[in-house]
Amino acid sequence: MVFPKNDFYKQSCKDANINKSLLADMFNEIDEQKINIHSMMLLNDGQKVFDAYAYDYDEFSKANVYSISKSFSSIAIGILCDLKIISVEDYILFFFSNEIKEYNPAYEKLQIKHLLTMTTGQEKDVFMDLTPKSPFFEMFFNVPITSEVGTVFMYNNFASFMLSAIVTKVTGKSLNDFLNEYLYKIIGIEKPHWDHVKDFSFGCTGLHVSVNDLARFGLLILNDGTWQEQEVVSKDYLTLALKGHIKEETSLLYYGYHFWISDYVMAAGMFRQYVIIDKQYNLVFVCTAREERDILYLYNRFIRKAKAKGWDYCDISIRDYTRRFTQNSKDLILKEKTEQDI
Repeated sequence: MVFPKNDFYKQSCKDANINKSLLADMFNEIDEQKINIHSMMLLNDGQKVFDAYAYDYDEFSKANVYSISKSFSSIAIGILCDLKIISVEDYILFFFSNEIKEYNPAYEKLQIKHLLTMTTGQEKDVFMDLTPKSPFFEMFFNVPITSEVGTVFMYNNFASFMLSAIVTKVTGKSLNDFLNEYLYKIIGIEKPHWDHVKDFSFGCTGLHVSVNDLARFGLLILNDGTWQEQEVVSKDYLTLALKGHIKEETSLLYYGYHFWISDYVMAAGMFRQYVIIDKQYNLVFVCTAREERDILYLYNRFIRKAKAKGWDYCDISIRDYTRRFTQNSKDLILKEKTEQDI
């Protein structure tokens, strides 16, 4: 595995044994379907095969990556488990006993692992009701529990916020400050902004990072939690985190500890933000976008197949396609910015 210094080392499609024709087909598909992608980067064994940026974007452009934030929260929990400060078997009420006086007895069964797998048993997610004046923890523990804890998956942003609160409870630091010391500095990420309320990083969303930052995060996961020679988070924790604990009913995906699991591992956010970690092929693919349509097929149909098929000579320059991608994205980006200003 090759780790970057200031930038990722570059690798040709030939050296990466990746079919250039299929990558060209992917760029044609993006162009023809007018898919609003902001940035992409593909790593093979830690080396950059290609990167592509829409108009007015580059590899250091930072933006909210929405629910990819959750996967960073998971790694913080893993680090604390490795430090023996907490365990995924710990009961949640223990951390909030000073704030909570009355609660549904069903909450006595709720453990950290249930927050990680979104199997709290709660009736609904009330994160959107949270304000700076809210009694955060009373809100959470007063949501009705309508299914057995640990048995039913329900996507729950407040569960991730509670994980962030646990990090702050046991360290005295915000989740973002904690990760700055134990993750960002080690893998080469400048401390990002993370949306917060009072002293608590949101945990579920609001992390503002670049495609370069996401690629570093993906490479860490691909290498079992070790960056060069330094263990950031243990392989033991990642084995649990990247296991499909429960199925998401409306798709073929399983959910781990704030990661999505299929033939590969994925951190995913609203509007089609992706960090794909594909151990079968030693690939990391990162994409940021502003799209309502499903675009995961771009990885499955083109990039993954390009790696499976392997190198075959063709008179194509991927650099020409990335330049065209930048040029052809201008109208989409300007339209997006205009709509956001309205």
